[in-house]
Amino acid sequence: MHIKHAKTVVATLCGLLLTTASALGADARKMSAECVSPQAYKNIEECPGGPAKFEGKKRKGTSFKSKPPPIETKKRTDAKPGDIGALEKLIERDTRKGKMQQRVKSLLITEITGLERLYKSTPDKSKDKPQLTLRLAEAYAELEQSAIREKIATDIAIQDAKKKKKDTSKLRKEVAKAKQMEKAARAKAIAYYRVMASKYSSYSKIDEVLYYLAYEYEQAGDLQNARKTYYELIEKAPKSPYVPNAYLAFGELFFQEASADPSKWALAEAAYKEVVKYPPPNNKLYGYAHYKLGYVYWNQGMYKQALAEFKKVIEFGNTHSQLPNAKQLANSARRDLIPVYAASEAPNKAFVYFKPLAEGKTDENAIKMMRDLGYAYLDTGHYAEGIELYKDLMSRDKGEHWCEYQGQITTAVQAAYSADKERIKRELDQQLEIRKQFNGMKVPEKAKLACDNKTAELLSETAMSWHLEAVGTGGVRGTNSPQTMDLAAYIYKKVADNFTSEDFAKFEFPRIVKEDWPTIYKIKYAMADLLYFQQRWELCGPAFDAVVAENPKGPDAAEAAYASVLCYQKMYDQMHKGGSDRKGKGLGPKGASEEDRQAAKGEWEKFKPKEMSEMQKGMVTAFNRYVCYITPKAGDTEAEEQYVEVKYARARTYFEAQHWEEAALGFRDIAINHADKDAGIFAAQLYLEAVNVLGSKAEPPRPACFDDMAADVPIFLKNYCQGSAYEDNKEQCELLTRIEFDVKRLAAQKKVELADNQADKGDYKSALENYKAGGDAYLDLWRGYCEKPMAAGEKVKQCETAHEIVYNMARAYQAGRLLAKSIQARMILLNPKYGMQNTDLALKATYEIGGNYQAIAVYDKAADFYERYARDSKFRGENADQALSDAVVLRLGLGQEDKALETATLFQRNFGARKPAQAAQIGFAIAANYADKGAWDDARKSLTGSMRLIDSSATLDVRLQAHALLGRAYEKLKSKPAADREYRTVVSLWSDPKKAVAAIEKDGGPRELGRALEAVGEALFYFAEQKKEKVDAYAFPKYNGPKDREGINKHISTKVKDWYTKKRDMIAEVSKEYEKVVLLEPVPPPKWVIAAGSRVGEMWGKFVADFRSAPIPKEWERDFEIRTAYYGALDDASEPFKKQARGAYEICLGYSVKYQYFDGFSRSCEEWLAENYKAEFALIDEFRGAPTRVNDPLREQAYPLRIGGEPMVSAPTVPVEEQKKQEAASK
Repeated sequence: MHIKHAKTVVATLCGLLLTTASALGADARKMSAECVSPQAYKNIEECPGGPAKFEGKKRKGTSFKSKPPPIETKKRTDAKPGDIGALEKLIERDTRKGKMQQRVKSLLITEITGLERLYKSTPDKSKDKPQLTLRLAEAYAELEQSAIREKIATDIAIQDAKKKKKDTSKLRKEVAKAKQMEKAARAKAIAYYRVMASKYSSYSKIDEVLYYLAYEYEQAGDLQNARKTYYELIEKAPKSPYVPNAYLAFGELFFQEASADPSKWALAEAAYKEVVKYPPPNNKLYGYAHYKLGYVYWNQGMYKQALAEFKKVIEFGNTHSQLPNAKQLANSARRDLIPVYAASEAPNKAFVYFKPLAEGKTDENAIKMMRDLGYAYLDTGHYAEGIELYKDLMSRDKGEHWCEYQGQITTAVQAAYSADKERIKRELDQQLEIRKQFNGMKVPEKAKLACDNKTAELLSETAMSWHLEAVGTGGVRGTNSPQTMDLAAYIYKKVADNFTSEDFAKFEFPRIVKEDWPTIYKIKYAMADLLYFQQRWELCGPAFDAVVAENPKGPDAAEAAYASVLCYQKMYDQMHKGGSDRKGKGLGPKGASEEDRQAAKGEWEKFKPKEMSEMQKGMVTAFNRYVCYITPKAGDTEAEEQYVEVKYARARTYFEAQHWEEAALGFRDIAINHADKDAGIFAAQLYLEAVNVLGSKAEPPRPACFDDMAADVPIFLKNYCQGSAYEDNKEQCELLTRIEFDVKRLAAQKKVELADNQADKGDYKSALENYKAGGDAYLDLWRGYCEKPMAAGEKVKQCETAHEIVYNMARAYQAGRLLAKSIQARMILLNPKYGMQNTDLALKATYEIGGNYQAIAVYDKAADFYERYARDSKFRGENADQALSDAVVLRLGLGQEDKALETATLFQRNFGARKPAQAAQIGFAIAANYADKGAWDDARKSLTGSMRLIDSSATLDVRLQAHALLGRAYEKLKSKPAADREYRTVVSLWSDPKKAVAAIEKDGGPRELGRALEAVGEALFYFAEQKKEKVDAYAFPKYNGPKDREGINKHISTKVKDWYTKKRDMIAEVSKEYEKVVLLEPVPPPKWVIAAGSRVGEMWGKFVADFRSAPIPKEWERDFEIRTAYYGALDDASEPFKKQARGAYEICLGYSVKYQYFDGFSRSCEEWLAENYKAEFALIDEFRGAPTRVNDPLREQAYPLRIGGEPMVSAPTVPVEEQKKQEAASK
């Protein structure tokens, strides 16, 4: 700062006005809290003072969970006509229905049959023939109506049946029959009416015949003949009472067509006008025709004519109320008249207009219609008219709706004049006044409560909305408008002065989240907080005192008391001066160079804020005091210059102490609000340095700082680099121009780095949000700076590294789990339109797109891109071998065996010699695929062709699996010697378990070890099964002698005893073979443990069952006690073996339950235990189906897998910046 001569300083001070002012300028946008903490704002904005014991304590401030939704401003429109189908029920066009008795269908058919016979036998010249013809026509019309009634009744029955979930097929057939009968009966009716019209045209009631012939044509959908016949009726019998019906039919037909062809409105209008030429009461269609005329005019926007027609309908209903449905027509017309009136007529004439039309012509019903009109005005955006109408209502109806009218006025004013806050404030004052008067009126208490609630709702929500609009919420910056804050505080005070806590306990605020429903306590706190935000220190202290007084034990009472102290201690002391220069430290962003953007790890230790010296503290205190209390007079150039120099000195002091946040705020204030001063351009440069340190060197990084920088650089360019100013500040302006693009890129990069840091610390929710934000930032860069020029083939300097921007965009989206966006970004790199398709990153993106598609289970696309990557890289790409390997597995999983074999051939050709282990794994994968499909011979062929390569190059786990699979294939193909050979190879490879485990764990993990153990278990089980065959073949000796005690004793003591001894020893020996499976180290394979346990249990169980089937002498069979003792002795003798069976079965069942693996072996274990130990074991079939491998966790795995069994996971992408760092480190 340039210090002036003492005399100048004194003169300047004398020319200053002592007042309270903001420590920062008038810039409306605050820097983000993620970059600059609220404490930094507090440090630089609050004036010196305050007790030391409060130092460092922070206030929470107002924190609404939700912002009250704004009053909806509806676009001004006119209400459109609705569906008037219900009106048709109010007229009767078919008067035959009254004459037609609802007779049983069978009787009708009998009558018709008789009439038909009589008709055929009656000569055409008979005088009875016309009457007989007409009777047949009407009988068929009656049968048609009967069929219609039956169809409707059956439709209703179908709906009821559906609700009860019953079968409706029979009912649907009945409907079809009814429709068929309806159609046939109508055709017959038309035929006989036509005979009447053609043969007996002189019949006395020929007009009726013609009308119903036309009507039946119309019901049949034959509109051409219907029109022709209606016209014939009008021509032949112009004085017929059916002529109005005929004209009405024309009108209805044209009305329906007019919705698609507006030219038909005129025809409909003409037809309806013909109807009303016939006066009531004889013409019962008179009112309906006027009603439809009203809709004809309404549809064409001819509102006055529509109103006139609706008025005639109401008059018709009043005059001819004795006619059917006349009153209903009038009531319906009253409803439809209101939206038409709203679209065309003045609100101040509504009462006079409505009263003669209101039901009973009473004031009460006219006012009721006006209330409906008010809703219509507001619903269609006619706010001015609505306000005028409600004011008229308030003057006429000072009853229980009086306060409601004012509430509607206030709402309308808020919707119509949302930008005019002063007008809204005046209306809210009026709302309070009306509420006060209303509470003194004799109206129901319920109405008073509703008035109180509505008034509190309007005021509270408006204050909250304006409050949040001004200060911001949810990360959205506020307007910082002083007017908005003042008005919000004013309304808060009105609420606090006019309502109590007890009042608010009764209120509801349905437009606000319930946890944010205002209370008097919240209102007072919000008011105080708003005053604090405005830095109106002379008012915020008393306001916070009021919060404490409202609830001394409230959750924010202590904080409010502290805030009150802060407010009162803001106004104090004098100014100091300090000195600074205009030079920076070279810490600002220089352009695109990464060296200028990134700091080495641990560099924050050098740049973190220092403890300020006593001199620095004194300087800052003086500068703050000066800025807080001294404001230059307008026009005093010297005082204004000195004021800016003090601000600059304060910011520079913070800068030297490395208090970057406060320095940034101070310099930014000068650069934006004092651009006309000499210090402005230098303040802009130092602001960029301070923010760059916070953004690139802080730990963790603060990418939001680059958002702030990106927002401010355009302002600096505007302030200092337009016109001749560019040459004056050329060096700085070139820097600003270079920075603008790079700052945004850096902000995107730091957003991603922050997400990386959050993910490392386990804060995945925040990480995902920031990955998306980083991707979006890169996308904005691409679209805003590079997309169009690169599409046009232009060379733009900032876009020389566009491929890096797009690649990093894809990387950020992928990290944020937005794979579709990640794919789209990478596809930009591959698009020849932008000229980046030949870059290394484009090639890398090709591989990564494959990984993206794989992650979202679009396996065919994944395989395509893996293969494309290998080809495009000419099979020399870093991941070309893995890409082809993955493509093979994906193709196999998709059932695309031919393509899989083609890709496998490509792999063998390009990598077989260099990557023999992978080649071997591919061979095994193809064979395993055949085996999974049961194609055992194909599996055998594939494995025998690949086994030499597998044995020489594959890892041990793959070798074990391959030989076991080949053994299984031979077994399935009934080639026992070959199967024995392969399974012996498996056992041989596992001859030294510790060595084998070490070999597998060297390159693999638990999954590989598990699959190896499963292969060994399969081989051991295979050989145990062979030995078990001998056990099964040694059967219990059959007794063929006499059933006496002597013969049986001899049989048991000789043959049975020999069988018992030998069989027992055989089982024990074979059990040891199965036990080898259970003893496998380090962990036995559950599948084969279950199978082995089942087999051992089966052998001992069969042994016990055979033993217990020993013969019994006949005399013992007849003696209960001896028989019981005999079998008991057998049970006791066999019990030890039964326990051995139980032990084996329990091992089997235990492993099955533990690993949730169920198959035929586990099922046999369950069944035996449930049969023999019912009290302890039970079958629970309802919880799962028959034993299969469905839902078997031992078989569940991510699909597809890499060869060898590990899940396929696309290689993590590395951002360009990180790649460059790695390359630099390697150099």
